[in-house]
Amino acid sequence: MTPQADVLLVTVTKVEAQAVFRVFLTATGQKARPETINGRVYHDLGIVNDVRVFMVQSQKGTSGPGGSQETIGKGIEALSPSAVIMVGIAFGVNEKKQTIGDVLVSEQLMLYDLQRVGVDKEGRIDIIPRGDRPHASTDLYNLLQSADLYQVDEEDEEDEPSKGLKVRFGLVLSGDKLVDNVDFRDQLIKFEREAIGGEMEGAGLYVACQDRKVDWILVKAICDWADGNKGMDKDARQTTAARNAAQFVLHTLQ
Repeated sequence: MTPQADVLLVTVTKVEAQAVFRVFLTATGQKARPETINGRVYHDLGIVNDVRVFMVQSQKGTSGPGGSQETIGKGIEALSPSAVIMVGIAFGVNEKKQTIGDVLVSEQLMLYDLQRVGVDKEGRIDIIPRGDRPHASTDLYNLLQSADLYQVDEEDEEDEPSKGLKVRFGLVLSGDKLVDNVDFRDQLIKFEREAIGGEMEGAGLYVACQDRKVDWILVKAICDWADGNKGMDKDARQTTAARNAAQFVLHTLQ
């Protein structure tokens, strides 16, 4: 009998997938169980609050046979989830106001790859973005916002409530380019000054789910600033970011 998921989580990198495995193992006591369906491997993470959760791993980027659009489309066909949540790591856009590990939740995506490139009246290159700005599922967005309100734990030894993860809600930039240049990052921010961060696979998430009428949202945490210094403390930063994103998704489901 083919299994069915209530929620399908989508990761890309090994550090993202392992973070999800560890976080859900702690909550459910069940190690991830691989299930092969139509030639693709899906990972049964167990049941959280009566919600059956699976995870699938995509290749980097949106397009191509293993990209997020194809992976998620086939995942929806295989498991019939009610919701798809992309979980992982992203870049931040403001080192002064944001912190490594801050969780970003997509109220909206800006697909920046589709552009008109011309010249202005002074002969300078003029780039006008023409990609979609899709809104994530209203119900999922509300659920994650509500979960953020309940991140305060019981009072600690000093009679002050302990704080949960820092979660930021807003527009996330999405494109197939691996951004690691501060000038290019700042150019993207000029397209959408209220952007809270960026990543590479959200466009495929949107297209696959929109086409199949499945709720979707993106939850990723900041691991770098896309400023040419991705290699700085890379492993530690990515591990922290991936764990925080996975923990917030688990907290929401709980």
